Amino acid sequence: MSSQPPYEAVPPSAPQAPPKRGWVKWVGIGCGCLVVVVAAFVALFYFGLRAATAGPEETVKEFLAAAGAGDYEKAHGTFSAPLKETQPLDQFAAAAAANASFFKVKETTFNTRSVDMAGATFEGTVTLEAGTEVPASFKLVRENDEWKLISYQIGSP
Repeated sequence: MSSQPPYEAVPPSAPQAPPKRGWVKWVGIGCGCLVVVVAAFVALFYFGLRAATAGPEETVKEFLAAAGAGDYEKAHGTFSAPLKETQPLDQFAAAAAANASFFKVKETTFNTRSVDMAGATFEGTVTLEAGTEVPASFKLVRENDEWKLISYQIGSP
């Protein structure tokens, strides 16, 4: 016998997990925060623009509803003073009656909206009761603290 102590077998070590990458977590958190900030900015911009254009849009819808119902005097009441001079009530009523289908609108879609200190502009399409979609544009100005139409175009010029 030998004087050396018997050697014991060393059990195999457990597999080690790869080193943790703490930077991946922080990049993920940063990207998530960036997405939230961008979404909040887009939402604020969208709802801010909608709020800023709510008054002028209401005037456009009031004009279309009155003209579509044949109440040309009420529709003409949404005109600004310069537009009333350009298109007096009798001329407007005659033109609107001759093209009554263009004022029978069931839906408006404005792809372009702008409002500033000088006025507001809406451009897009209107869907007529007949189902036809035609281009439309409306320009408005502030007159005595009310939004009034300065020009409008429904259908092709």
